[in-house]
Amino acid sequence: MVLAMAGFRPAQAQEFTVELSGQVTELFSGDPIKGALVRVIKAGQEDQQHLTKGDGRYKFRLERGWKYEVWFSKKNMVTKHVVIDTREIPPYPDVPFYEMDLQVSLFAWIRDVDLSSFEEAIGLAAYKASVRNMSWDTPYTEQMRPMFSKVMDEYEKTHRGYYERRDRLGREAIR
Repeated sequence: MVLAMAGFRPAQAQEFTVELSGQVTELFSGDPIKGALVRVIKAGQEDQQHLTKGDGRYKFRLERGWKYEVWFSKKNMVTKHVVIDTREIPPYPDVPFYEMDLQVSLFAWIRDVDLSSFEEAIGLAAYKASVRNMSWDTPYTEQMRPMFSKVMDEYEKTHRGYYERRDRLGREAIR
């Protein structure tokens, strides 16, 4: 019995994570954005960061038991963020990790458009026991959608106007 116990070691508990990955792209072209800064804030402190390469991709591991903010930014572009809450994930989930794919598009600032609504999170995600996985908060999204839609309508109209003026001025400069 002593020999049998001497060789026995308890199995190491596997650390559970949420595998967050995705791509940062430009809104109008869909092209990947090189040099976008993706930051993970955990308990109010920067925990991880990644500067995207030419493919615009990023990847992080988030631990169970924390509330995170994930920020997406690039100079002269509108910053966006989401909140991911892993606090309700049970101590022993049935899988070693959850995967979350998060695609974010950024766009250039235009001084004539009020983009302050993007100070709010564009999405909230948390563990949902009924599906035993991470889920996006659909009621939050539906509540925020009219505000973001109104801002983006104004942005697109102004954006088109800027490009039309720029193109007209460019043609006049060529003459």
